[in-house]
Amino acid sequence: MAVTGGLRGVLRRVAPATSGRLEESGFLLVGATAGLLGWGGTQALSWTDVPNSAMLATVLWGVLVAGFTGLTVLHAPDAVRFSDAMLGWGAVNGTAMALTLGGLAGLVPARPAFWTAWVGAAALGYCLTGGLLVRAGARGRGRGYLAAGGVALAVLALGTVAFDAVAPVAFLLLAALHAVPLVLDAKTDLSAVARGVVLVTVVGTVLAVGSGLP
Repeated sequence: MAVTGGLRGVLRRVAPATSGRLEESGFLLVGATAGLLGWGGTQALSWTDVPNSAMLATVLWGVLVAGFTGLTVLHAPDAVRFSDAMLGWGAVNGTAMALTLGGLAGLVPARPAFWTAWVGAAALGYCLTGGLLVRAGARGRGRGYLAAGGVALAVLALGTVAFDAVAPVAFLLLAALHAVPLVLDAKTDLSAVARGVVLVTVVGTVLAVGSGLP
């Protein structure tokens, strides 16, 4: 906690004042939209097999991340900008991005660089967020994110032992893992069990669609 506290203090000193116009629910929906656009675009590039698709996907994500970061820094409330959850997501997503850049440079194999790292980041990020919320007393929301982390771990396990089953829709699965928990948290009061069931249903539907692809 001392480390995160010190980092939070540095961020408070260097970050510009926020307008506060982006409430937490709006922040979550913006994040969900970025995930859908990013992973959906990545999947489209994968299906069309265009030249330099990995680099094009990276450029797409660069634009989306820059926009999302700008909105967060300039308009999200301080409780979001400097939260332990945001610092945790920064760490896991930063690690995943480092692996992806390693993949682009040919230093890391493609599957762990472009898929496994991001499913792992989702699992770790949601479990961390869930644990922090439970500890803060928001048990319903926290358990919802813990359920999302469990589903992400299940997808990671499936991709590890049977990647052929997920390969046709690998990035659509990431879109679902990225967006569905955020939308459910922002727009519903569903229980943790119901949120987990919704996410499992969406993931199962995506897998079913993928099984029918050539």
